[in-house]
Amino acid sequence: MTTEERVAPEEPVTQRPDRRSTYAVAALVVVGVAALSTAAFVGRGTVKSDQLLGSFGLMLIPPLVGAVVALVFGRRLIRRMPRTAGADPTTRRRIAQALRDGSTDDPRLDALARKEARSRVSQRWLLVLFTVGFLSQLPPLVDPVRPFGRVLAVLLLLLWGGAAWYRWRGLREARRYLAGPPNQP
Repeated sequence: MTTEERVAPEEPVTQRPDRRSTYAVAALVVVGVAALSTAAFVGRGTVKSDQLLGSFGLMLIPPLVGAVVALVFGRRLIRRMPRTAGADPTTRRRIAQALRDGSTDDPRLDALARKEARSRVSQRWLLVLFTVGFLSQLPPLVDPVRPFGRVLAVLLLLLWGGAAWYRWRGLREARRYLAGPPNQP
């Protein structure tokens, strides 16, 4: 079997990271952000020394919420990651080519391409998100007061538009591939 004929195994290729180290890094980030925020308020003179502990406690809330959300949703995203994510580059290129062509002759590659296509279809909500992001940049584009805001709006329009087009193209390829007959071994 040559390198081009190799296809990723069916077992998941991701390994579980050590949870303790992940939680330790998250805790360090939360405490670090709270300490820097408190230091910024103390440096500006808005917090007195007798209010330092209370301010630090209040500054812990936003990064703590962010860390909890990141840890919970990050774990869910990793579980939902397509199995093709750990495949070698040749296999990923062959899967992308199969999705562009609409079919493939290899049954194992067909199974991986169908999984990738189902993953793309299940993430179609991202197209709505990118469209909303695109539309949210139209008001700053016509704002006559801030010329720098216009430049930033144009750059963000290009970014949101490119992301929406790329997602739409992938969704179209995935639906076309899933509509075709499966390749039977």
